[in-house]
Amino acid sequence: MATDKNITNLQEFKGLVLRSGKVSFFKVNEKYYRMKGFTELSTSKEAQEYERTYVDETSSRTDTTGITSSTSFAFDKYTDNPVHEAIQEIFDKEKIGNDATCEIVVVDFAKPAKTAGFYALSRKYTIVADTEGDGTDAYQYSGTFKANGAVEEGTATEDTDAKDWLAIKYTKGFEPKTVSVD
Repeated sequence: MATDKNITNLQEFKGLVLRSGKVSFFKVNEKYYRMKGFTELSTSKEAQEYERTYVDETSSRTDTTGITSSTSFAFDKYTDNPVHEAIQEIFDKEKIGNDATCEIVVVDFAKPAKTAGFYALSRKYTIVADTEGDGTDAYQYSGTFKANGAVEEGTATEDTDAKDWLAIKYTKGFEPKTVSVD
């Protein structure tokens, strides 16, 4: 008799996804580099709601009419890190508008693609600078990446010029690897 794998996972808590299993990559000069040295990368979703009560009903109804996201960030500055240097330039030159935008791809290593690579979400963000120079040990930067456009599903594969997933290639579209149920 075949067992339902989903039920087994619910019973045994199998397949815990570690924080290190979802990795962000920052686009610098047409290449996506791993966002190393970040001490914070937490995303919050802000929903826009439409709430109303109809005269013939006793409770209200709510629909989500839009969602945006923002990601708080903080990192210890390292030399010769292309991601840190790109963000530092926005801070130092107090860039605004299109000059303060970036593209970030978040790769979920728990979701393999059908042929090669992993599930990825790409989105453009505006970098909202907050603080720099916090701490007494390392020079730190912090701020927020605020959504600047729609999210796009895709597939990330390891850049052949890099190793250990330090850089990726991103392509639009994702086809999941099919998993057989025993």
